[in-house]
Amino acid sequence: MKFAFSTLAAPSWDFETIAARAREYGYDGVEIRGFLNESLLTASNIFLSDPRKVSQLFKQAEIQIACLSSSIAFTANRRRDKQAAQDLITFIDTARLLECPMVKISDTQVRPGQSRDEAAAALAKWLSPLGDYAADRDVTIVIENLLSFRHAKELWIILEMLSHPAVAACWDVFNAALIGEVPAISVTTLNNRIQYVQVKDATLGPLGASFGRLGEGNVRVQDLLKRLLGIGYTGWICFEWEKAWLPNMIGEPQDMLPDAIKKLRDWTKPPEEPVKKGHAPAKPAAKTDTQKPQAPKSDAAPAAAH
Repeated sequence: MKFAFSTLAAPSWDFETIAARAREYGYDGVEIRGFLNESLLTASNIFLSDPRKVSQLFKQAEIQIACLSSSIAFTANRRRDKQAAQDLITFIDTARLLECPMVKISDTQVRPGQSRDEAAAALAKWLSPLGDYAADRDVTIVIENLLSFRHAKELWIILEMLSHPAVAACWDVFNAALIGEVPAISVTTLNNRIQYVQVKDATLGPLGASFGRLGEGNVRVQDLLKRLLGIGYTGWICFEWEKAWLPNMIGEPQDMLPDAIKKLRDWTKPPEEPVKKGHAPAKPAAKTDTQKPQAPKSDAAPAAAH
């Protein structure tokens, strides 16, 4: 697995700082949250007007750009969805320039009077030509289970309708936990359709979520990672610490990011080979003084000199 964090975690950091901290803390990559007309403008994404420069900066730091994250979602409003399609094309083109493999969008909201199947079919129809556009540029569109389709089985239906190699699932374990779905269901259902994963932890209660360090809440992050290892998942795990959305309510990135990467690596470390009971590890043979081998003696008389 490869590990990244979202630039949402550090809205005051520019790209130079983000790349340096990612390398210092031990991450493999970074997810860049939006640009264009996004409602959130961080200190980093104002520089995306020059993607090649950004790409070079991360290459020098030996940090990959894991994903471009957007707020794009299908709405079933013709005018808005036409603009959303154009925005998604711009994200895909920018991802290609950044040598970034993925662009993330949200699912869709079911409208009053609309069935869930109709909403799923409409999203699939809208995404199909955009999937073709992404495939031609070696980019994958990943759909996050964020709005109406938080259950794995429903996101699976959308992906099955599309049946497109350049469209896959971005699975957010927190969003699934909000509707009571556990990793044993999610991972089994979606399996290799999961191409990107987001994690964060929180204590969930009747008044909402109180975000905290990984392993200290009741979102089953460790169980999710175990299940993903079980299906051979080797893709990105992104720690999503939303400091940009909740600036005065959650901890600072310099405290949360190092803690998260340490736990993520510990929880995905391959198990050590156990020593069999009654069998101590073999000791290396003791060194002994040796002499150079002598030529074997011959009983034959030496040949006469001529």
